[in-house]
Amino acid sequence: MRRSDDDCHRRSRSSADAGLRLGGRVPLGAFRLPEVDWSRWQVDAGDEWVMLAARVGLPRQGWKIHCSSTVDDGQSVLDHVARFCHERSTAFKYVPSRRHLAWRNSKEAPAAAAAKFITVYPPVHELDEWVRGLHERIGDRKAPAILGDLRWRGGPVHVRYGGFQARTTLGRDGLPVPAIVRPDGRFEPDVRGTAFDPPAWVELPLFLADQRRRLKEADPGSLADYAFESAITVTAAGGIYRARRRADGVPVVLKEARPLITVGSGQAPERLVHEGAVLEDLSRVRGIVTKVRAFEAGGHSFLELDAIEGDTLNRAVYSSNPLVAPDSDERTRVAYRDRVLSVMGQLAETVRRLHDLGMVHGDLHPGNVMVDGSDRPVIVDFESAAPVSTEVSRTDLIGAHGYAAPATVRGAARDEYSLAAMTLNAFVPLSFLHGLDPELVDEHIEAAREAFLLDGDLCTELAGRLSVWKVASSTIEKSRVDSCVGQNPTATPPGLLQAARSGLSALVANPEGGGSRVPARFGPQVAPTNDEGCIGHLQALSATGMLSPDEQMALLQDARRPCLTKGMLGGLASKALLVARLRLPGADALVGELVDEVDETVDLGLRDGLAGMGVAVIVEHARNPSERTGEAIREISRRLGGQCSMTDEWHVGLLDGAAGIAIFHVAHAGLIGDAAPLVKARELLVAALRRCASTDDGRLEVRDGPRTLPFLGAGSAGLGVAILAYLEMAADDELEAVLPGIERACSAELVVHAGLSDGRAGMMVFLAELARSGRGSPDLTSTMVRHVRRLEWHALRVEGGVTFPSRDLDATSPGLAHGAAGVVIGLDAAARTVAGGDALRALPDYLFLRGGTR
Repeated sequence: MRRSDDDCHRRSRSSADAGLRLGGRVPLGAFRLPEVDWSRWQVDAGDEWVMLAARVGLPRQGWKIHCSSTVDDGQSVLDHVARFCHERSTAFKYVPSRRHLAWRNSKEAPAAAAAKFITVYPPVHELDEWVRGLHERIGDRKAPAILGDLRWRGGPVHVRYGGFQARTTLGRDGLPVPAIVRPDGRFEPDVRGTAFDPPAWVELPLFLADQRRRLKEADPGSLADYAFESAITVTAAGGIYRARRRADGVPVVLKEARPLITVGSGQAPERLVHEGAVLEDLSRVRGIVTKVRAFEAGGHSFLELDAIEGDTLNRAVYSSNPLVAPDSDERTRVAYRDRVLSVMGQLAETVRRLHDLGMVHGDLHPGNVMVDGSDRPVIVDFESAAPVSTEVSRTDLIGAHGYAAPATVRGAARDEYSLAAMTLNAFVPLSFLHGLDPELVDEHIEAAREAFLLDGDLCTELAGRLSVWKVASSTIEKSRVDSCVGQNPTATPPGLLQAARSGLSALVANPEGGGSRVPARFGPQVAPTNDEGCIGHLQALSATGMLSPDEQMALLQDARRPCLTKGMLGGLASKALLVARLRLPGADALVGELVDEVDETVDLGLRDGLAGMGVAVIVEHARNPSERTGEAIREISRRLGGQCSMTDEWHVGLLDGAAGIAIFHVAHAGLIGDAAPLVKARELLVAALRRCASTDDGRLEVRDGPRTLPFLGAGSAGLGVAILAYLEMAADDELEAVLPGIERACSAELVVHAGLSDGRAGMMVFLAELARSGRGSPDLTSTMVRHVRRLEWHALRVEGGVTFPSRDLDATSPGLAHGAAGVVIGLDAAARTVAGGDALRALPDYLFLRGGTR
C-alpha cells in the first residue's frame, strides 16, 4: 500500500489493536476501533495517524471525505465511520487519541490541519452515496468546521479534492509541495488552503455544486454590511480581517471566533464574548482598542473594532533598532532610546489605568500593541483579560514566549513582567532565553545600558521585574562555567570556543542530560535536532578538530539510524562525505543510496535535494569514477539546469535556493574541467542578486516580503559563500563588487539567533571565507571579535561549558543548523580568522560544499 498524503515514519502492524500502539506504547486516551474482524486489514500506526486498508494500493487522487468531531464525541464518530468503511472495505485513517484530537480542535493547530479527525478514501464513482451515507450514519451532531473543505449540511462530514498518495512538485518558490496530477499528466500543487477551491480542471459533482450554491445563498447576516479587504491573520480559532463598512466607508477590523475550537481552557466564541464585555467596561480608557459592536453570522461570532492606522510594536518601533547596523553612532542610539521610552511610557500608563480598574490584560506582547503614526500605542486582544482578584488556572496562562512570566507570577505582576520584557527587548531582544539561563537577565540589561546609555534606575527596575526566573529555575550557576573556562570565557575567540566545545561534547556523549526547556520545567529536555542528528554533530566536531579519528569512528558507528534528509547539514550526503573524509569503508554504498534516489527527488536544494546529493556524488566520482555516478551527475546537472526558474518568489538561499544550486554547478565545473556549468552558476547568482536590496548604509540583503535577510541559510551570507566559491574558479568583477555590501550585512551588532542557518554563526562562516579569499575589509577581524563577544548574549551555562538555544529560543539544542554544533563551527572560524596566517589558510570546509576538502 502506498502511503497516504501526510503519513510517514510509521510501523506496519497485522492487526488493528496493534496499530494503536505507537512506538510500542498505547497513547493516553487512545481511541479504540469497533469490535469487528480487522485481521485481514493492513494497519500503519504513526505518531499522528492510524491508517487502515483492506487492500493494497490507493488511487492517486480524488475526492476525499474528512470527518470532524468534538473530543467527547470522538469515540462515537470513529465507531460509526470505522464500521461504515469496514462494511465497504475502503481505506480510512484517524488521529489516535483524545489528546491528538484536542490539539487539532484548538487554536494552536495549523489552519490547514485544524479539526481533521478522520479521512476516508471513497471509490471514485460512489462519492455521493458515501457522503450521504456517512452523514446519515453519524447524524447531525455538532462538530467544528474544517477550513478548506465543503461542509455537508452543517454536520461533521466535509469534502475536498486532493492527493491520496504522497507525491510532490515544485511550488512557485522553488520548494517541494504536495502535488496532484493534471489530466495532461503534469503535476501541480495540491493547495491546502482555508477556502474550498478545487482545481479548475476538476468537475464538481452536481450534488456538491448544489450544496455550495445553498451555502452561498444562505443569509450571511451582518457580514453583508462589510467589504473585506485583507486577512491580518487566520487561525483554527478564527480570523482577524481588515474591512470597510459599506454604509459609510469607515475602515474597521473584524475579529472572528469559530465554534467548537478551544482557546486555553475555553471555546473561541466564549473568549470573544468575554473580550467584548471587557472592552465595554474599558471603553473610556485611552490607549485600548475600541469595540464598535458584536454580532453573529453563519454561526460564527464577530467583534467589530475600530481600525488603528499603524502597525505592531515589533514593526513600528523594534524594527528600527540601530544595532542592526554595524556601526551606529551614539546620537542615533540615544534618539531611538528616547522614542522607545516614550512609547513604553505611554503603554505603561495605559496598563496602570487598567490595573486601577481592577483588570489584568494577561497576554501583553509586541504583537498585541499597535502603534499609530503619532507613536501612540494601543493595546488589543483582551481574550485573556481578567479581574485582578481572579484565580487564573495554569491552562489559561497563555502568554507569548519571551514576554510571559513563569506560572508562579500572578495578577498585575504578569503585566508588569511583560512590560519589562518588552522594554528590554526593544534594545536587546533576547528575553526568550531568560527561562533557560536566568543569569542572562543581568547580562542583557547591562548590554542595553551600555549601548543605549540607559538610566541606572530603569535598569534596576527592569532587573527587579525580570529576575523572577532566578527564583523559578534550577539552572547551572555561571560560576561553574567560570571555573571551567576562566573568569572571562569570551575575552578571546578560543575562550568561548573551548566552552562551547565542552558543552557540545557533553551533550553528544549524554544526549538525555544537561538541557532544558521553558517555561519553568528545567528538567533534562533538549530540543529535537530533526534532520541534523548525530551526523550533524560529527560534521561540526570533525571539521573543528575536536575529536580524534578513533573518537569520530566510534561515534559514527552509533549513527546507524537512517538520515531523514538527503543533502547537507546532517543528511545522507553529509554522512557519505564524512565517511569518505574519515577514510572509513561504506562511502561508496552511501553514495549509491543517493544515486538510487535521484529520479524520485523533487527538491533541488542543497539541504535536501539534488544540489546537495550531487556534490557528494561528484566527490565519490572523482575518487572512484564509474558510469553509474557519472550518469547521475549528468542527470542532476540536466535537471538543475532545466528546472530552475528564478521568479520573484524563488528562494535565493544557500540551503534551499539558487545559491546552493550554484554551488553544485561550480563543483561540476571543477570535476569536468569545463566552463559550461560555471555559466549556469553565474546566471543563478546574477538572478539571485536581483532579489537583493541595499540599505542606506550599504548593507546588501535578500528581500523576503517586507523584510530583508543577511543570514547563511536564506540570506545574503549564503549568497556570498556561493559567490566566493564561484570566484575561486573564475574572475568576475560584477560578482566581486557585491561582497563589501554582504560583509556589512554580516557585521551587525544585534542578531537575535546564534545558529548557523539564521544567526551569528553563519555570518561568521561567511566572514571567515571572505578573509581567506583576501577580499575582506580592514575591519573584518575586529568585526569577528565583536561577534564572538556578542555570542555571550546567547550562551547558556551548562555543566562543564556552555550551549546554545534552538531555533525557537525555547530549549537548548546540540543541532547543526540551529544549535550548539553550528555555533562551534562559527567560533572555530572566528578563532582562525583572528589568528590569521596558516590557521586561516587551513580554514576547514565546514559545510562540505567542496566535498569536505579544500
